[in-house]
Amino acid sequence: MAKKSGTDADAGPFPAGFGNTAGELEVLRDLIFGNQARDFTRRLSDLDTRLETVRRELKGEQETRTQTVAKTAADQTLALRKEANSRMDKEVQVIGERLEQLTIDLREHIDGTRRAVETRLDRLQDDMTERLHQMEEETRQRDDDLRNELLTLSAWLEDKKTSRHDLGQMLEEIGQRLQAKAQSGAADDSDEE
Repeated sequence: MAKKSGTDADAGPFPAGFGNTAGELEVLRDLIFGNQARDFTRRLSDLDTRLETVRRELKGEQETRTQTVAKTAADQTLALRKEANSRMDKEVQVIGERLEQLTIDLREHIDGTRRAVETRLDRLQDDMTERLHQMEEETRQRDDDLRNELLTLSAWLEDKKTSRHDLGQMLEEIGQRLQAKAQSGAADDSDEE
């Protein structure tokens, strides 16, 4: 294949000698596409104007709706607050009434419990007084029995002569009996409590 000359490559799609300068190309372009380009520019300008107008209208409508929604929300909030306050007042009143009833019931229960405790304490006091009298009587009886035994032993000792050793054993035995009776009396007292 033969090489093309440099002039053929520079010629491009136009014939030789036509439109070799940039200014000529612009003139040619203006002749071919000028009306369409101006029409597109005018249409774009109209679209921009209409778009700006629609944007302003939408913005105004949005602000109006925002104000309406804000006012509606404020009105609903106020209504809800009033309703909530009304409900809370009713609930407080109901709770107050319940508390009053519970207070009355509690006082009645406390009074009933106090009366029951007082009655039981009176019964316990009467029982304790009766037991105390019984114990005093038993103690007197034991003391009388021990005195009689001591008198009998002393009379027996006066009639007889006893050695010191025998006499010591007898006194020891009497002491142990007294101590055993005192301990059994104390054990009875602690059992009754």
